[in-house]
Amino acid sequence: MAAEDEIRRLILQGRLLPGQKVRQADLAQRLGLSRIPIREALVSLEAEGLVEHLPNSGYTVVIPTAEALSEVYLMRRLLETALLRSVPLTEVDADRMQACNARLADLDPGASFDDYRALNRDFHDTLFDASPLRLVRREVARVWTLSEFYRSLYIHEPGADRQVLHDHAEMIAAIRADDLDTLVAVSDRHRDTTERSLSRVLGARGPSAQAGGIA
Repeated sequence: MAAEDEIRRLILQGRLLPGQKVRQADLAQRLGLSRIPIREALVSLEAEGLVEHLPNSGYTVVIPTAEALSEVYLMRRLLETALLRSVPLTEVDADRMQACNARLADLDPGASFDDYRALNRDFHDTLFDASPLRLVRREVARVWTLSEFYRSLYIHEPGADRQVLHDHAEMIAAIRADDLDTLVAVSDRHRDTTERSLSRVLGARGPSAQAGGIA
């Protein structure tokens, strides 16, 4: 696994916490790499928005804020709407999406956020990848990583799991019916519900709260 992927995973798993200084020498030793790929990875992760470089201080993991969360979901809303409206729904692998949702439903309540994240990402990427808008797909992937960072930090609200599965099922039904307007509407609701939930939890717990969950 590349240094960039490894460091991103450490951040999303909470092994590198918000506000924590990222020491290149420690990471190089931990990952068994030289400092050059570590430095290059941190530059890429800064562009993604997961770390920031402070003068005379080096890199730190970003601290989540309500303002940044709002911007992340604004970008997702704009980009994903454009992406979905470019998708030929008859070419989407709805069976694969249904299989992903079934596996999400079967996850143990104590499953890690990593387990959830992989399945949820596969579900949505199956839809996004059907779009011909390659550059938009790439930007959506970047913004998704940022939103996953926020979701990885907080315990989900009661009933969130069921709502996610229900929304996914409605999205699949819209795809099978070749109903683009319904798909976009359900996707908007699905995304907005998560944003509201994260906003509430961010305000209630502050950026130091740390836990995984489905949202």
